[in-house]
Amino acid sequence: MFDRLPRTLVLFVGMALAVGLVACDPGGLHAGENRKPFPHQGKSDLADVSLEQALSDYHVRLPKAAEDIAYGALKAEDGYPFGVEFTMPCDGVPAFTRDNQLASAGKETPSEVRVDAMEAGFTLDDSPAYVRAKGSKLPKVTGAVFERSGTCRVFLAG
Repeated sequence: MFDRLPRTLVLFVGMALAVGLVACDPGGLHAGENRKPFPHQGKSDLADVSLEQALSDYHVRLPKAAEDIAYGALKAEDGYPFGVEFTMPCDGVPAFTRDNQLASAGKETPSEVRVDAMEAGFTLDDSPAYVRAKGSKLPKVTGAVFERSGTCRVFLAG
């Protein structure tokens, strides 16, 4: 009987501690980690500025028809990494690239957008790639456009 008393006491104390932890943190230890402070912030992307601010800083204008927008931008980081992806009608791509001073760069998917494009299920190195036009005084931006079922998915990075 005395053997059971310490085990029962330890079990009781352990259960009381577990209940106490759940009561103090009902959402769990990681409840706030998935909250994104900005609209359109990508599921796995970090941002410390809004999409509008990042687009302005990089002098990028999204087309009015842009949908399913996701982005990440860390202004506080050295180099200010920025990435945005969105879907648009393919017939609007020439005007979009012209308006944003993006020049054709062949078909090799730029390294800055390779991971995002691959995670989205696109085959790399077989779709048009773009880079900010030479001579432009605008910040460097690279990208790629992938067509699927009549719509285009655009990936840009700066």
